Amino acid sequence: MKYIVELEEGVYIAPWDGDPGRTHVKENATRFKNISLAYKAISKAFECRNFNNPRVIEES
Repeated sequence: MKYIVELEEGVYIAPWDGDPGRTHVKENATRFKNISLAYKAISKAFECRNFNNPRVIEES
């Protein structure tokens, strides 16, 4: 099971530099190995700025 983080509707954490790196293309989103790492990424993203309704999405 892999997980991606949607910071706001249609905005995902991406594996490149930024505050945090973001993409509108779901296929380019960072895949996290477990749910704990995904929630840690949300916490780290909030250190830079606030996002509306972040959520973790499970992918099979």
